[in-house]
Amino acid sequence: MKKVNIYRFCNYALMALISCTLAISKVSPALTQTVSLINPTSVPAINLIWPTQGVLSQGFRKYQHEGIDIAGAKGTPILAAAAGKVVKAGWDDWGLGNFIEIKHLNGNVTVYGHNSRLLVSKGQQVKQGQIIAEMGSTGNSSAPHLHFEFYVNGRLASNPISLLPSTNIAKTPVNKPISPTLQPVLSVSDYTDCDGTTVMNGETATVSIKVCEENGQLFYLGKLKQEPSQVLKIRAWKVDNNKYQANNGSFSYLISPEKIEIWRNGSPIRADSFLTFNGLGK
Repeated sequence: MKKVNIYRFCNYALMALISCTLAISKVSPALTQTVSLINPTSVPAINLIWPTQGVLSQGFRKYQHEGIDIAGAKGTPILAAAAGKVVKAGWDDWGLGNFIEIKHLNGNVTVYGHNSRLLVSKGQQVKQGQIIAEMGSTGNSSAPHLHFEFYVNGRLASNPISLLPSTNIAKTPVNKPISPTLQPVLSVSDYTDCDGTTVMNGETATVSIKVCEENGQLFYLGKLKQEPSQVLKIRAWKVDNNKYQANNGSFSYLISPEKIEIWRNGSPIRADSFLTFNGLGK
């Protein structure tokens, strides 16, 4: 009898081990993502295009903001960054508002959130550069912008900036010229730091900002913390004792001791409070 009980015990133990192995093989995407981070694999070559035009207003932060934000005017065209099949198109209850999710031929996934209007539907095949939506501020959003995400094999969130072309102008649909009213995502390859006197500097959660004076001329300098290559240096001027302004086409930047405001065509589209600020006066 003891031998039979021992045999049954071993048999049950073996069955439990097999069941455990099968369960582990069906782990959730979150667990799979953690494993991928421990043993990272290189991101496959991706041929993406910029999904829209505007100001890169927020960068990628792992587990906090797993995408990038490109701010612009309501109605700005949103393009498919690569060809693929629309697997989701509708309302997202988790904050993205009107959103689209596209699965590409290599298994990667792109997500487009906060749209004012969707122009494609679930199950539809789309081409790279095809207009799929219009920029908006639906869901958890304070101003019009596109929230764009990229997932390797549909699981691991990756920084889209590292996969997008180095050009600073989003690709437009074939045979449609770039509108002069649309500004490119901020990127200036020959960026230099302040070569004169720093008038003021501050930091938001995503951007380091300076106003400096070089040879009697004021300049606004902005640099993304997560992507130092995404920077801007343009002329500025004083509008008040503690305020400075810089213009970039239809976009304006108003810097005060409390925050930086981004305006377009005279209307505010975003405001970020400073975490640290040094007003050196001038």
